Order: sequence, then structure tokens, then C-alpha cells
Amino acid sequence: MTVIGPRGLVLVLVGVLVSATLAAAFTVAFSGPAVAVGVPAPRATPRVSPMNGPSVNVTLHGNAGLGWGLTNATITEPGPNLSVHLGDTVTLTLIGNDSAPHNWFIDYDNNLGPNGEEPSSPDFNTAAMKVVVWSFVADRPGNWTYRCRYHPSSMTGTISILPEPQPLNLTLYANAARGWGKSNATISEPGPPIVVFAGTNVTLTLIANDSSMHNWFIDFDNSLTPNDGEPSSPDFNSGTVSVVVWSFVADRSGNWTYRCRVHPTSMTGSILIIGGTAPPPPGVMLPIISAIMLGALGVVFVFAVIYHVRAVRAAKRMR
Repeated sequence: MTVIGPRGLVLVLVGVLVSATLAAAFTVAFSGPAVAVGVPAPRATPRVSPMNGPSVNVTLHGNAGLGWGLTNATITEPGPNLSVHLGDTVTLTLIGNDSAPHNWFIDYDNNLGPNGEEPSSPDFNTAAMKVVVWSFVADRPGNWTYRCRYHPSSMTGTISILPEPQPLNLTLYANAARGWGKSNATISEPGPPIVVFAGTNVTLTLIANDSSMHNWFIDFDNSLTPNDGEPSSPDFNSGTVSVVVWSFVADRSGNWTYRCRVHPTSMTGSILIIGGTAPPPPGVMLPIISAIMLGALGVVFVFAVIYHVRAVRAAKRMR
């Protein structure tokens, strides 16, 4: 039988407690997002409608042997280069130039066939559907090949999805009792939802529909008042400024509430910022891990002192 002396026992205890500390720390860090006490989490992200971004309209004519063209007279292989911005809603009008069935899709993985995550149109130039008008959201930056799934090598082209979203210009009308609207006639509570990609430069034209002073801000922490780091417009309808034209960059992904700081509960709406990196919860992760580690190290220190005293006493008895 192996007998563990006092020092060995201390080392074993140290190892056990340190392992427990690391396990607890990793559990806190990776089990899911921490939530700060008293700070509501952002709204759950809803499914994004394909008609939220700036609109780009393109007509393409397809021919199995000739390729793609913007007109019947300009069909070539490869077809025309298409260029759009991240977040654009791209609406294609697809027309056949021959008797063969066709389809249009973006071949992200270059395997010559549409997969589940690749935008892929319904078939067109068929008995059931001669012309297709179909939309998708350009949400993957890069230079990609588009094809026909029936003729993947003879009907190709390049689509460039630029990483910078198009700027968004939006006019909002404000009323203390009725909320926000894109026009005087459409003011409601909550106001119109805003959907943008992270990095979008948003310019708001803010106009009052009543005699009250107003402001517009994104309430990241749901505190009902603008704080540091929250985009907040100048006041408008204040007597000196009746209309404000103001810009900010949507750089914090999530589904948030926008408000008026003067009327934070009667003038609200949602703004969904897609993509980018979500901010870490404020002041939660590190303090929890640090507290666990400090507590464990304190226990280790106490055990070390106890066994050191016992070891010294035992050594004196042996003398």
C-alpha cells in the first residue's frame, strides 16, 4: 500500500481543486451566453423576410447553348457580370430564349448543382411556368458563379456580392401619443420595423407630427434612456430644430428596440441588425470566473496551511 504524506496530500488537493475551478470556468464560458442581472436580453431574432433590403432588379434571358444575357440579343457564355451589395434584395426576371427548361442558382461550392444554402430559382421556360420573377437576399460576400442547374457548364456567369451594405435613407415621423411612421398617415405604436445588415450607414430624417420635442435612439440595454454606446439623435421639434437629418452605423448585431427618449414607452419600434459580432454581455463573464477561481484558491491556501502545520508537528515528534 502506498502512503501519501502530508505534502503529497496537499498536492492532490491542489490538483483536485484547480481542476474543479477550470471545469467551472469552462462551464460558465461555454454553456451559453451569460445574462447580466437587471439587464434584459435582446429580443429573439425573427426570420428575415426576403424583401427587407435595398432592391436590385435584373432581367436575364437564358439559352442552353448560348448562355445568359440581359437581352435576347446579348446572350453570351459566360453571361453578364452582376454586382450587388450585402443585404440587397435581388429580384430576377428569368426568361427562356429556347425550348429547354432552365433554372438560376448561385454555385457557392462549385459542385455544379444547387444545394440547400444556395439561392436557387424555380424552374422557368417550362409548360407550367414560362417566365419567373423571383427574389433572394444577397447575404454571402464574395465572387461567385451563377449557373443553370440543367446546363451548369454552358450557362454560367459571375455575381459579386460586395461586403459593404448599401446605405439606408429612411424618413420617420414622430408623435408622442401615436408612435412612429414612415409617413404622417402611417404613424403607429410600435413603429415600422427596420432591418439592416451590420455595417450599414443609416441616415434618418426625423420629423415631428405634433408639438412635442422628440429624439430617436436604440435602447440596447432596455433602460428606457440613451446611454454611452447607444446611437442617439439630436433632439428635434425643440423650438430651435424642427427637422433632424442624422446618421449612424448599425454595428451591433441583434434585435433591438428603438425609442424616443422623451416618450420611451409610447414611441417604440424594432431594429434588426443582421450579421457582424454580437457584443459580450456587460460585466458578467469574467467576474463569475474570477470569483470561482479566487474561492477555490482560498480553499487550497487554507488546506495547505493546515497540512503544513501538521507536517511540522509530526516532524518534531519524530525527533
